[in-house]
Parts: sequence; structure tokens; C-alpha cells
Amino acid sequence: MIKCRNKRTTLTIDLPEECGHTGYSVDCNYSFDKDQKQYLLSMELFRNDISDKQTIDEQYINGDEITIEYNIRRVVEYASMSGYFDKYIEKYEYTYKCFDKGNEFFENDSSKQLYPVRECDVIRKAYYCSKCGAYIEENQNCCPHCNAELEWNSIEKESDV
Repeated sequence: MIKCRNKRTTLTIDLPEECGHTGYSVDCNYSFDKDQKQYLLSMELFRNDISDKQTIDEQYINGDEITIEYNIRRVVEYASMSGYFDKYIEKYEYTYKCFDKGNEFFENDSSKQLYPVRECDVIRKAYYCSKCGAYIEENQNCCPHCNAELEWNSIEKESDV
């Protein structure tokens, strides 16, 4: 039987409009660490219209069962007003701009045009250096592997096995 030993509580806080990042929120997961005698807070940033979350950090904060949520709100408010989340939001926006550019590229890809499939029989001869056995293209002067000079006037044909 599986037991859950680390019960966490989640608090979602919208970043204040004053910080200039409307539309972003932070999920704050917290649990009490008995060894440290403090709450361990982990934060994840996300844009409200996209469910993908970016992990920010983990830190210990003081509080008890009554004051912990208030303390977390104060930490997030202070962090947002001091510009702490700015680099994470820039990284988040950069990631999604790259995603949008890639998506636009694939949507506009000319390979989406339909072309009829043609079938043909291809017979190709393969040539190998008689010195080292490396594959060579037709009419090369030297073997690219061993630099041996090649004689095309006397081609040795492989016997059928």
C-alpha cells in the first residue's frame, strides 16, 4: 500500500497589476519540514492562458498554521514588486516566442502541398576502392578514404555469389 508522507498545500497567487506582469500567476506549494521547523515553499510561475509551469525556486519561510498563507502572499508580493520574477517571465516569454515561430514555420511549410507520388525502378551501381574497400562515387580520381589513385579504365566486376 502506498502512503503519502509529504502532504503539500497549494496556494495560487495572481501577480499584482502594479508589477507590470498581468496575466501571470504563481503556484506556491508549501509543507512543514519537521527537521527545519519551518515551511518549505516551492514556487512555479505560469501564464494564465497556458498551463505550462516554470519552476522558480524553493525556500524556507517562517510561520505557523494560521499565518503561513499570509506570509506566502507577502513573499510573492515583495518578489513581484522588486522585479524578482522578471527574468523568469522573460525566459517564459522567450520560450513561447520560439514555440510560436516554430509553429508558424511548420504551418507555412510548403511541403504541405500535395504532390502525386511517382514510382520508378532504380538500378544503381556501387563502386568500391580495390585497395581499402571504401565506397567511392563514380569517376573520382582518388579514394576519399585511403587516397589511392583509382583506375576507371579497368573496372573489376564483383562476381555473383
